[in-house]
Amino acid sequence: MIALLALLLGVASPDPAPLRAAVEGCDRTSVADLARAEPRRRAEWAGAVYAEQRAIAAARGGLASADAAALAGLDQRQQQLDDARAVERAWRDYYDEYRSDFLASCSGRRRDDGN
Repeated sequence: MIALLALLLGVASPDPAPLRAAVEGCDRTSVADLARAEPRRRAEWAGAVYAEQRAIAAARGGLASADAAALAGLDQRQQQLDDARAVERAWRDYYDEYRSDFLASCSGRRRDDGN
């Protein structure tokens, strides 16, 4: 499950710089490419979260309450998953705000070449 957590926390966390640059430059092509890729990225992320949450629940269900070390490990995995969800929520807020900024600032006023 460590690889799954790495996916959730690292690989799946988009770099905000390309979106910011595309919006600041009113680069319609780049914004469109990012918009087309985002639903697939979100779907893959949701699938990974679901798989990890299911694995945590299954492992927790199979433990005796006396197995404190194993329970602590599951609590740590749950916290990491919760952290990944918080990062994803922050990304979605960021993405939505920049997309709104693009729509308000760039629609019909400037072309990709800045004119």
